Amino acid sequence: MSKNIGNKCIYCKEDTSFGSGRFVNRIPADDGEFDGYACADCMQIECHRCDKMIGLDDDIRWNNMVLHEECLTPEEYAEYENEMGDNSTTSHNFNEGE
Repeated sequence: MSKNIGNKCIYCKEDTSFGSGRFVNRIPADDGEFDGYACADCMQIECHRCDKMIGLDDDIRWNNMVLHEECLTPEEYAEYENEMGDNSTTSHNFNEGE
């Protein structure tokens, strides 16, 4: 049985209660040891291309990779848009040679 730690993040143990600055993006979490919340900082994942952290809900999962949108090449982005069937996204300015 997990130990309830209330409004604390089960990973970093920082407060996620209202007014903490971590309330809005917290997610209920239970890792088997602790029961509480996971803060957005602890839920970031590493980009497979640039190795920088990707914020919560900002990742693109494509071709068995987790990427920032800007880490896709123009060709990959076009293919990704076609696969997702999303024609409503804003246009992106990909410059040749960058």
